[in-house]
Amino acid sequence: MEKIKIKNMQSEKIKSWIFLTLAMSFWGMSFIWTGILLKHLTPVSIITLRLVLSSLFLLVFSLIFRKFEAIKKQDLKYFILLAFFQPFIYFIFEGYGIKNTSASFAAIIISTIPLFTPLGVRLFYKNQLSVLNFVGLIISFVGVALIVLNKSVQIKISITGILLLFGAVFSGVAYFLTLKKIVDNYNSVSIATWQNIIGIIYFIPLFFYLGFDDITKVSFTGQVLNSLLALSILASSLAFIFNTYSVRVLGPSKTAAFTNSVPVFTVIFAYYFLNEPVSFHKIAGMTIVITGLMLSQYSKKKEKNN
Repeated sequence: MEKIKIKNMQSEKIKSWIFLTLAMSFWGMSFIWTGILLKHLTPVSIITLRLVLSSLFLLVFSLIFRKFEAIKKQDLKYFILLAFFQPFIYFIFEGYGIKNTSASFAAIIISTIPLFTPLGVRLFYKNQLSVLNFVGLIISFVGVALIVLNKSVQIKISITGILLLFGAVFSGVAYFLTLKKIVDNYNSVSIATWQNIIGIIYFIPLFFYLGFDDITKVSFTGQVLNSLLALSILASSLAFIFNTYSVRVLGPSKTAAFTNSVPVFTVIFAYYFLNEPVSFHKIAGMTIVITGLMLSQYSKKKEKNN
């Protein structure tokens, strides 16, 4: 019986790693889709539209396959917090943080989320990663820095930008910690659906203030629609379902570690779709990130989820 249980746990872990790889590839590609849409729409318009389309997709999917679950009264506060941290304030902090610094500097700061998440888990849930796991996270962080930095990159330092980016880090960590509160009580599709629906409510006032006029003027060409649908279905729906499932199996700390692979996928997709060159230091950085991720996922047989 014990052997069967261990075998099932290992199978669930492998499935989680596959799901996370897909999720991070969708989020890596999302930078390219967003770049296309930013030529036509404001950031608030893009986020609001992708949440609306994602919510519609998830609602239809969950109803057809009978995955939809109502929120229990005692858990409503956690869903409200979940959507507040991600997508609402995370996207706001990240977007304006990049505007006040640079995309490269932002990538480095955001990659500290996996470093801070174990500290939050330790504080609120009394669980912790092994020394080897934490070393893996640090190695992965170094890899991200190597990917995004080069001699031609100019980093604009701004106290306001730094504070905004660390606001994004805080909201990213808080999202994982809040998700752990409800992840065992609902299926992944329901959590992603409610997260996006509540997220729309947060964004509606900003949309009518900053993005409504933008929508009325844009021409929804095939490229715009394809990018918007890809963001909605892959990045805002499936990626969050896969991420939620993985938090249930691996825990928030080990799941958060995978976010450092997003720049790896962005580099790969930019090479294939935008013909951006891949330098030696980027290849080295990608190798270091993957090595760090492997170390961060190592666990003993009886280790609890972190």
